[in-house]
Amino acid sequence: MNTPRLLAALLLACLLLPAARGEEAYTPKAGSSERKAICDGLRAFLIQEYAEKKLPKPIVLKIEYLKVSGEYCFIECVPVFEDGSDAVPEYLPDIGYTHCLKRFNGWHVILDLSRTDVPGAEEIAKIKKSFPGDFPMDLLTEDWRQILAGKYQ
Repeated sequence: MNTPRLLAALLLACLLLPAARGEEAYTPKAGSSERKAICDGLRAFLIQEYAEKKLPKPIVLKIEYLKVSGEYCFIECVPVFEDGSDAVPEYLPDIGYTHCLKRFNGWHVILDLSRTDVPGAEEIAKIKKSFPGDFPMDLLTEDWRQILAGKYQ
């Protein structure tokens, strides 16, 4: 490989891989504009996709796990009403809310892993294929890494 091609390949790797740029996964601080933007994107998705009837008041997300790296994030949360009362199960299904989001003109859900149970082998294979090729898998919780490795079967 000639020098210009090698340099172009290295530059492309640095642009595509957050770890190659020295970015480490982090959790945005409570109250930060980034955390609010992530929650706003996910909240809109949850209302559109999961609300079983019109919500009587705004929901907030009780975050159990949140990691961001580059343009991606992984979040596990519980939606509750702004006053702290339960939105589940009367307005939203009683499931584990787990999502992957990507930042492009705001944060948008790109993968919905929400469920009530561990997926079977066939579904795990489909889930693995659905991740974008540049998604930083180190964002996932240890449980999700184990699930995708087939260790919960």
